[in-house]
Amino acid sequence: MKSLSIMCSLCLWTGLFGDYEICRGELQEHYLSDIHQKVIISIIRRFLSKETNEQHERVSGMDIDMAERAFSSILTTTNRNTSTQIQEICETINILASGIQTLNDDAQRFNNESIRLQNSIKSVTEEFSSIKLSIQEQSSFLDDFEPKQNILQQDVASLKQKIDDMQYVSYDGTLIWKITSFHEI
Repeated sequence: MKSLSIMCSLCLWTGLFGDYEICRGELQEHYLSDIHQKVIISIIRRFLSKETNEQHERVSGMDIDMAERAFSSILTTTNRNTSTQIQEICETINILASGIQTLNDDAQRFNNESIRLQNSIKSVTEEFSSIKLSIQEQSSFLDDFEPKQNILQQDVASLKQKIDDMQYVSYDGTLIWKITSFHEI
């Protein structure tokens, strides 16, 4: 908000509602106007008169001038202090805004990295499922192949036996015996 609503009974404002608002940066200058200075001096005067004895109720013109100067120097010092504090606050806000921007950039980078990693995880999961299915198919194929291989081995052994038996068959009436597992003593 660039403006601060001021309700000042001392100021005679006329015009639109926007004329009744004073920018915060101009607020100090507004209170330094003659009308405000006079009111502040009269308040200080009343305050001082209450504390002094009845004999010293009157304040000379010289005392008023000194009070005005003292108040003016206090106000100037206060203005400088306020200005310095506002500057420090602005610098702090700028530092914090820079930090927030850095954090936002980091958050965006982490978000992008997270999306990339999620896509990688999805891809790896799909590839893993595909490999797992392939392994299951190969395992099923090998499981089906083993009984067939056993049958083929039995058939091969049977054929080998038949071939061996056919070698020792004679067609001229002689009989040849095959002796296996013979040991000499």
